Formats: sequence, C-alpha cells, structure tokens
Amino acid sequence: MASALAQSLVSGTWLRLKACEAPTCHWAYYDRSPAGRGRWCSMAVCGARAKMRRYRAK
Repeated sequence: MASALAQSLVSGTWLRLKACEAPTCHWAYYDRSPAGRGRWCSMAVCGARAKMRRYRAK
C-alpha cells in the first residue's frame, strides 16, 4: 500500500485516489473517470443505491 501511495505521489495521480461518498462504504478507490469527478467506488453498487435514494425522495 505504501509503495502504491508513493508511486501515485511521484506520478501526479494522487488526486485520483478518493474515498467513496456512500455513507455506509467509504472504500478507497482510484477514479478512472475522464473528468476525475467520480464519487462512488462502484457505480453498480454504491452509485446505483445513491441515485435510487435520490429518485425515491422526489
């Protein structure tokens, strides 16, 4: 883990390492989205749940 963090600091990809925004998850992940604006570790799980909650709240 420490080696991967050091490599990301050297290569400048540190900003792409993020924590999932889901309240029950918070896993660390590497954001591979083109704009670097990913919010969830998995769109199929955490992202889908968040979007469904927001949809049902409307």
